[in-house]
Amino acid sequence: MSDEGSEIKAFARRLFQENKQFFDLLKARSSASGFELAIHRLMGGSPQEKKVVSIGATPIICSEATKNALSFVPLRWRDEFDKASGPWRGCENWRAGYPFIVWVEIRGRDDGTRGHLKLNAEVGPIANRKIRMGIIDAIAMEASARNLERIHFPTGSSDEKNLYSRFLRLNSIPVNDVQDVGEIESKIVQLVNGFTPEFEMIARLIPLFCSSSNPLWASR
Repeated sequence: MSDEGSEIKAFARRLFQENKQFFDLLKARSSASGFELAIHRLMGGSPQEKKVVSIGATPIICSEATKNALSFVPLRWRDEFDKASGPWRGCENWRAGYPFIVWVEIRGRDDGTRGHLKLNAEVGPIANRKIRMGIIDAIAMEASARNLERIHFPTGSSDEKNLYSRFLRLNSIPVNDVQDVGEIESKIVQLVNGFTPEFEMIARLIPLFCSSSNPLWASR
């Protein structure tokens, strides 16, 4: 092998070693989905549990991120929950540890290009069944009174056997290209911010659930 060839190889090796972090980042980004990269942009970096960020005009606390989904709690909910004394029994090890969770996920179609984003919200495994039933009934009644038709609990949601109850509908938005980071980012913002009235209604109800004057809460 010529001296010139050896020098080129040595230079290439040195270049790689000196810029390994950069190349590792490029590799990670090339294997990431459009959704993952959109979430990184929205989070201002890697999603971290309990990190407070804003999705558009909606402040949130991050719970968990995967390549296809981001779960979170609206910050207003978190603040109201934290005013309550003691943990929510049954939810200590569930998601963010609160009785409600929200998540946005992406689902692709068979053509490999198009898909849709979906926003879900769920009441979790609250140990006290009366409290769980009361919360579901209160949310449903308040939503009906305010004509917030996108909140809807399926029949049987408050049954004793059910631990998890989703309650959003009309909650998806199409994506033209599941690898288009800019499109996904803007549509996540559009979808989450579009449910501000529902999030705010629930935030106003949380103090009622946690009030010391509520006999159900006192019996937890």
